[in-house]
Amino acid sequence: MLTNRLTKQKTMKEEPVPFEKFAKIGIYPKDLERMPQELREPILSGRISPLMRVNVPVGDNSSVSVPMKIQLVRDKNNELQLIAYQVHKEIDNKLRLTDQELERVRRGEVIRKEFQEGDNRKMRYVQLDKETNSLMRRDVASVKFDEKLAEMEKIKDIGLGWGQKEAAALGKPVELEVGDQKVTVGVDLREPQGFKVMHGDMEEWKRQQAIRYDDANEGYMGYVQTDENRWEYKQVVDRLRHEESVRLTEREKTDRKEDKKKGLSL
Repeated sequence: MLTNRLTKQKTMKEEPVPFEKFAKIGIYPKDLERMPQELREPILSGRISPLMRVNVPVGDNSSVSVPMKIQLVRDKNNELQLIAYQVHKEIDNKLRLTDQELERVRRGEVIRKEFQEGDNRKMRYVQLDKETNSLMRRDVASVKFDEKLAEMEKIKDIGLGWGQKEAAALGKPVELEVGDQKVTVGVDLREPQGFKVMHGDMEEWKRQQAIRYDDANEGYMGYVQTDENRWEYKQVVDRLRHEESVRLTEREKTDRKEDKKKGLSL
């Protein structure tokens, strides 16, 4: 039975699927059940999804079709959160990065920055998803990158210099010698844990990151949520009509103002 099958399916750390979070963006159990495996598997494992167009509820039994990527992430309290990154014509700079910081993320860098939220200050990693022009962000405390490096040092008998540790803490990739092999590790918010370990040197890291973007971005192909809970693989965003494809009506903007401010963090 559909519900039983999905109930048995787990997300990161073997937790049940948070159906209520998906429902807020118009993805219900039947939609998850009928998703192609290559779409559902990365979502439930915590990786950022391929580009998809979903029918987001806006009240009065109506919905608006919105191109986006989604990702299940953990906050600093280890609780699951669902983040939706909508497609924008230009970088959606709601984090108010400086011009210099924007240039860095455009080049593919991950930056570490402290943000003021009410009476609290939070240190976060920020990375650009080039396909949607959304700024991915994650609390540094939730990534636990320092702990991962410490584990690698202990298991692989690697000695990291102060400069390498400092660079890693800032979100920069670091090249390590593991026996007679080179391994590069770095923050990558597209991954479930927020970091990536790759066999190869720094040049290979850059090459793989570029390939990953080119493969994902080709023709803006992705998955479209259709009637009867079906998903089709087709062109999701017309490159030449990018702005019109993502424009919302004034009513829809008003209805979803608060969600947009939070990046649809549910």
